[in-house]
Amino acid sequence: MADGRDTRNGTQSVDRAFDILDAIARYSPTGASLKHICHTTGLTKPTVHRILVTLQERGIVEKQPDLRYHVGRELTLLGLSSELRRFRELASPALSQLSEAIGDAAFLSVRSGLDTVCADRRIGSFPIQVLSIEIGSRRPLGISANSVAILSRVSRTQAEEVLAQNVDRLRAYGVPMETLRNRISDARRRGHTVLPRAIAKGTSAIAVPINDVLGRPVAAISTIAIASRQRGARVAELVELLGKAAEDISAAITTTRP
Repeated sequence: MADGRDTRNGTQSVDRAFDILDAIARYSPTGASLKHICHTTGLTKPTVHRILVTLQERGIVEKQPDLRYHVGRELTLLGLSSELRRFRELASPALSQLSEAIGDAAFLSVRSGLDTVCADRRIGSFPIQVLSIEIGSRRPLGISANSVAILSRVSRTQAEEVLAQNVDRLRAYGVPMETLRNRISDARRRGHTVLPRAIAKGTSAIAVPINDVLGRPVAAISTIAIASRQRGARVAELVELLGKAAEDISAAITTTRP
């Protein structure tokens, strides 16, 4: 009986640790306070604090002077040995070529549950670059150009389920839910996403989904720039370049997978 209880307790602790890490990641890059983590996970302060201490000791979580928690360096190093590292390697040539061709910043984002995570980015040659997304930063599916591109390639039912689960987090961005739905519908019709007004004021974004061998949207590639850089005939040119990059990445991940 004791062994059974120990197993259940051990499993519960692991689940709670992952819930806490997920909560911290959701508040990236600003970091999560103890209150944020407790609210997100539904765990008590003593429980959260006890697990955080252990995670800090292992370097999985870091506590900053402002008392906010961030994903630690050790977890990042562990991630470098994952499939994501290989994905970045395969996508790197296309991402670099894209940024060189357009002169603006290019971003590669992957889906992670109810979020998109910026896996990589390149800085262009144009004097003014919009670097509103850091590598490793998370955003709820539905708000960014990349996430809209991804949701436009799943069924309407699945997209609605994601929006419903993210409703509280999406509300913080001040964009009406109906607007988000219209963006996804528009992207589904066009085959790409165009946001004349991106999250950062005075900027716009364009994104194209990246599919795996089964046609599932596993990632998206985008460019974000000052709004004047994405107008008129240039939009069609950017969409074509993004589409070519997405096709190249899709082909790379398809042909190298066993």
